[in-house]
Amino acid sequence: MHPLDTIRLEVLTDGHQELYASPGDRSFSARHPMSFAGSGMLSDGVFGQYMREILTSGYISNAYQGEEEIAGRRLARYDYRLPLLWSGQAIRTLEGSGKVGLHGSYWVDPRTYDVVRMELNADSIPPALPIAEWVTNIQYARTVVSHTLTVLLPESAEVRSERFNGEISVNRMEFTHCRTFSAETNVVFDAAAAADQPARFGVSSVDDTLRPLPAGLQIAVKLRTRITDDMAVGQLIDGVVAGDVMAKRKPVIAAGSPVRGRIRRLERYTDPFPYFVVALEFTEVQAEGIRYRFYADPVDIQPIAGVEQKLWTEDRSETAKFFDGGSLTRQRRENLFLYDLPGVVSFFFKATKLELPQDFRTVWKTRLVAP
Repeated sequence: MHPLDTIRLEVLTDGHQELYASPGDRSFSARHPMSFAGSGMLSDGVFGQYMREILTSGYISNAYQGEEEIAGRRLARYDYRLPLLWSGQAIRTLEGSGKVGLHGSYWVDPRTYDVVRMELNADSIPPALPIAEWVTNIQYARTVVSHTLTVLLPESAEVRSERFNGEISVNRMEFTHCRTFSAETNVVFDAAAAADQPARFGVSSVDDTLRPLPAGLQIAVKLRTRITDDMAVGQLIDGVVAGDVMAKRKPVIAAGSPVRGRIRRLERYTDPFPYFVVALEFTEVQAEGIRYRFYADPVDIQPIAGVEQKLWTEDRSETAKFFDGGSLTRQRRENLFLYDLPGVVSFFFKATKLELPQDFRTVWKTRLVAP
C-alpha cells in the first residue's frame, strides 16, 4: 500500500451527529468529509457514533467470547451483530450507495470497563455495489479534553474497502488535540432582582480552547513523569520546558513552564524480539498563568539505550532447494515505522522491560493550526 494524500480536518460532535471544518475555520458543516477532498476514500461516524450505536442500541445481539491478549494487554472480547433492518450504516461509492448490516467484535479492559478496540464488518451489502468487503477498526483511549475532564474517545481508526476487481482502499485516521465546548444559562424569575442584576440573564459561552502559539518556535521538553510498562494508555503525564523559548529576541515561554499530556500508545511485542511501541502526546503548555495549545512537530528525541525511531525485523531464513541439488537461502527483513502527528512523539523501545527516565528529553517545533 502507498499513501496518496493527507487531509487534516476538525470534527465536532454533540453525541448525535458529526460536523466537519477545515483547521482554524469557525464554520462547521454536516457535509460528508469527502466534500473536503478531491479523490480517495474518507469515512464518517468514527468519532463516537459507532460506539453509541453498538453499545447502547436495543437491536444489538452480544455474546461474550472470553479474554484475549492484544498488544500485551489482557482484554475481554464480545461479538455482536446489528441486523440490516435496524442498521443506520450506509456505504457510498461513485456507483451509488446502499444500506448494510454490521457484525464484529469489541474488546473491553476488564479492570476499567473501558472499550479499547472495536471492529465493524459490513454484511448484506447490496448487489449493485461493487464492494466485496468493508472493515473498520477503531482504537479508543482516555483523552484529556479540558483541565477538569477526561473522557473515552477514539484515538485512531482504519477503514479498509475491497472491490470485486481486487482494488483495495484504506483510510487511516488519527485524532489529536481534543477539547470541549460548553454553555451556561441563568434564568431569574424575580423581576425586581432581574432589574438589579441584569448580568445574570442570558447565555454565557465557555470556550475551553487553548490559546495558539506562534509557528516556528522550538521547544525542548523534559519529562517529569517516569514512564514504565505497567502504566495504562490515557494516563496523564507531566513535563517542563527545558529552556527559554524565544520569539523576536524575547522570551515567550520561560524555562520550567509546565507541559501536560498523556500516554497515547503503549504496546508490548515479543516477536521476533522483545520491544515496545510508545507514543506520548503533549496537549498544552502553561506560561505566566496562560494555557497554550501544544501543536508542534517532534524534531528530535534524546538518544538513550533502547529508543529507536525505526525498527528492522528479521524473519527466519528460508531455503529453497532445486532439482540439480543446489539451494538458495534468503532472509526477509521488514522496516517498521510510526506515523508523525502534531503533539505526538512515537518510537520503539527495544527491551524486555520499559523504563523511560524522568528527564527524557524531546524537541518540538510549533506549527500553525490553520493550513
